[in-house]
Amino acid sequence: MIFFQILFLLLTYLTSAIPFGLVLVKIFVKKDVRNFGSKNIGATNVTRVAGKKLGLATLILDGAKGALMVILAKIFFEDQQNFYPYISLVAFTAVIGHIFPIYLKFKGGKGVATTLATLIALNPLIGILTSLIWLISFLFFRISAISSITSIFCSILLSFLYGSPPSQNILCITLFILIFIRHKDNISRLRQGKENKI
Repeated sequence: MIFFQILFLLLTYLTSAIPFGLVLVKIFVKKDVRNFGSKNIGATNVTRVAGKKLGLATLILDGAKGALMVILAKIFFEDQQNFYPYISLVAFTAVIGHIFPIYLKFKGGKGVATTLATLIALNPLIGILTSLIWLISFLFFRISAISSITSIFCSILLSFLYGSPPSQNILCITLFILIFIRHKDNISRLRQGKENKI
């Protein structure tokens, strides 16, 4: 069974590494999103470069690819003794796949949409609450970086508050650190008052 779990992690990485933002913009706008705006392949930059419809499609697909793998892991490995640590590892692998995709020489997005969706698949209550915090924060500030950092940090608090398994607590902490680092340029622009609103 360990062999199949390792194989599934590899499949999770390869699936989550698919750069939907890049693909959609190339197909419908005939541009390489990496050459415009923040040069990121995520939904925020796709929105700036190609409009809200493609931005929304990118958001959904980037989230779905991670959520799908977590849901499949919950189905296939529910009877395993290491169930909770393993599905947390699957969620982490999904986010890593998006941020460091092998198809783009490990230069991917910032992982927020994939993180939120995998959290929903992992723990619907905490995932939905975290996503609502992202939405409320975004509606108030209109700056994706603030919403992302705030909501993922709150996922840690929510995870502890609702007595989640230790593996999920560790996952939320790790994802927050990872996403905070990925937003270092945004944080720098925020401090300078140069971060663009959407």
